[in-house]
Amino acid sequence: MPHFKFDPMKELEYLSQRMRRIADDFPETFSFEFGKGFEPRVDVYADKDTLRVLAELPGLRKDAVSLSFADGILTISGNKPVPEHAEGVAVLRAERSFGDFIREIELPKDVDPSSIAATMNDGLLTITLKKKAVSHDSEIKINIS
Repeated sequence: MPHFKFDPMKELEYLSQRMRRIADDFPETFSFEFGKGFEPRVDVYADKDTLRVLAELPGLRKDAVSLSFADGILTISGNKPVPEHAEGVAVLRAERSFGDFIREIELPKDVDPSSIAATMNDGLLTITLKKKAVSHDSEIKINIS
């Protein structure tokens, strides 16, 4: 009969890898409540003059989405309604998420709120913000008390 050496650290590493794989395969928007849990995926890009936020909102019209900006937080919210099915239709597989959603994205302090512009095309919301010009030319004397 062969002998196997039990290595608890190796077993923990194996368990950790399996849990990581399960988490990677698990949908991020999963919820135990039907009609809840929709959270649009968001990318944020920046160059020297501009900040762009892109949000995936498949199947939504622009009038179903609200945008606001306060205290450095960009808020994207809305509702993705649950589709209605004819009587007698059985849902065999349902992977899409529906319901109210809200995404709050903290933005850098150097964005100009008055420059916010948004467009939506084919379910992709693009929000563009210009960065404020930061002046480092003037020197400030600070008194130590």
